[in-house]
Amino acid sequence: MSPYLSILLLALCWFFPPGPAHGDPVRGKILFKEKKCLLCHDIALPGTEFKPMCPGLQGVSARHSREWTARWLKNPAAVWRTGDADVQDIDARYFNFRGSKPKPRESFMATVIGKQVILSGDEIEDLLDYLWTL
Repeated sequence: MSPYLSILLLALCWFFPPGPAHGDPVRGKILFKEKKCLLCHDIALPGTEFKPMCPGLQGVSARHSREWTARWLKNPAAVWRTGDADVQDIDARYFNFRGSKPKPRESFMATVIGKQVILSGDEIEDLLDYLWTL
């Protein structure tokens, strides 16, 4: 590599540093409140407790992949319809917590909230970074 090209590359990196690999967890925490996620989700509770009506989010990163959670935040109804292993896990935890037998149901986030709260790609990344701190 020529010395001029090396200097040019170093200068470009100096003036245009690469952005963060993900989002901003501080902004994600603000979005969690602004988008009213806390009305249904308790960040201090584990995912095995559904209070007031949705799973707690403590340890969500151990339960679901970042990619799956990003798809969920983007379009929960589409993800719910897949009936994938993560959806089955949420359903099983819900019925176990409620002490009843599983039966067909719709996710509140997939049917109501997902239609009202639209998140941009950057907002999803910010929320994911915040959720991954829990």
